[in-house]
Amino acid sequence: GCISLVEVEFDEGLEIIGERAFSECIKLARLQFSEGLEIIGERAFKECTAVQSVTVPSSVTKLGSNAFTGCTNLTELILLGGERLLNQGFLDRGLPSNKGVLNHRRFNRWMGGRWNFSFYGCPLTAVKISVTGTISKRMTRLTRGCRLSVEGRVHDLRQLELTQDGNILACFPLVTRAPDNVQDTILVEDTDNQTAQSLHQLLRLISFHELKESSILFELAMWKSRLDERRARADCRISVPDPAKSLIMEYCGFVRFLEPAIEGD
Repeated sequence: GCISLVEVEFDEGLEIIGERAFSECIKLARLQFSEGLEIIGERAFKECTAVQSVTVPSSVTKLGSNAFTGCTNLTELILLGGERLLNQGFLDRGLPSNKGVLNHRRFNRWMGGRWNFSFYGCPLTAVKISVTGTISKRMTRLTRGCRLSVEGRVHDLRQLELTQDGNILACFPLVTRAPDNVQDTILVEDTDNQTAQSLHQLLRLISFHELKESSILFELAMWKSRLDERRARADCRISVPDPAKSLIMEYCGFVRFLEPAIEGD
């Protein structure tokens, strides 16, 4: 390895990092991968002992065997585009927070499986999975005030992080190794479903704002339909009856998921 190399920034056109490409670069402390990277080869960063954190782009589909083996200071792993490693029913249909959010089978397979573990010998203490792709599409449809309100709440929710570039990370801080006879694997656990509960609260809050905005538009449409030049505009206002709101909630799939839906919940 190149023992003097301290930092590497990979170009966007790079798709594959070959086997042992930076193996034993003991002073290499900072890795900056670009979107478009698909494969990190076997032992590509073996024993890069200065690396403390790795952020893997969403485009990566394969981690080679022992890709980061022996990185003895690597404690944090961030996976962008990580929705593929989560239970989609949780994100799409708002499953209850006691339903696990992490799809362990997909996660373990992506990490290299039992015999091809990519992070053997790394003292990982946290795995952080980006959930921005799914959530950001919904947040961009909110008004600026609602969006800022949601972002402000993220800071108060356990095991969720909002990065400076707007990524929302679901954190799984408890990373335990399997018994010695299966030392090539790690077990990631969501302690007391804390991450799932926080993510569930975030999804409910977004749904609350979506419903509130929908209700306002519905009331505006009804108000405009009642406008009459002979009457004051204030007299044309009308509120959406509760039964109608319930039907809207049912149609949008918010029943049981959103209740109770108050902003301070």
